[in-house]
Amino acid sequence: MWKKSLWMGFLSAIFVAASVFILIQLHGTYPKVNQGATPTIFIHGYRGTDRSLHGMIRRFDQKYDWATDALTVKVSPTGDISVKGTYPNDKDNPLINVVFADNRATVTQQSLWTKKVLRYLQDTYKVTKFNAVGHSMGGGAWVSYLASYANKPNYPEVQKIVFLAVPFYPEEYVNGDQEVDLDNASMIHTKFAKQMEDRLTSSTQILIIGGNLEDGSNSDGEVKIDSVMYGKKLFTNQEVEAHTLTGPTAKHSNMHELPVVDNYVAKFLWGFKE
Repeated sequence: MWKKSLWMGFLSAIFVAASVFILIQLHGTYPKVNQGATPTIFIHGYRGTDRSLHGMIRRFDQKYDWATDALTVKVSPTGDISVKGTYPNDKDNPLINVVFADNRATVTQQSLWTKKVLRYLQDTYKVTKFNAVGHSMGGGAWVSYLASYANKPNYPEVQKIVFLAVPFYPEEYVNGDQEVDLDNASMIHTKFAKQMEDRLTSSTQILIIGGNLEDGSNSDGEVKIDSVMYGKKLFTNQEVEAHTLTGPTAKHSNMHELPVVDNYVAKFLWGFKE
């Protein structure tokens, strides 16, 4: 009997060791990041939903243990705000997912909603500084907001901004996801750049990530890489870091799902510990 028990114990030990090994292989080991109280606010692209950027948010929280999936802030078509989640009191890199119910609204309308969300976060959770992440037209909403309201009194101050596959040529998102021809495009670009110069402080840091499928389109399938990298000319007074991903995985809808992007964003927002 004792031999049978010993044998069963041996098998159990092997099973536990194998399980631990498999878990390590599945989850891997990831670098630690610096922790802080500054929240990062995400805005999805045209026709996006609460799921659009939540995959990245969930990975940052559950897979890498870099940050905390704190709040989902939903904005109704009439501008009413509803919130799900719990905002942390300690320094653990809170993440906030902003979702527009009318996900086809203009960037001007979205910037007004963004202004309302930021005021709500300041009044409710005492948010005075924040980081921003925008994918596609969500980045356009951030640009429109920043050009009009950045660093105004009584609103939180932006520290770092991540633009994922964001078209910076206005003609690429002025009409939803349809590109249009603008006779005064050059003037609009110049005005945009001047607004950024006037509104953003030189301490604001910018990360731009774009994709090029290298299939002859010079784009990620939806946004021209030239338009994405135009951001380097738009933010002339800020420190700008830019990366171009290439190949078939660098498609527009995949930009917020790639591990390499996760690492770029985490290193930029929080920094990896030595």
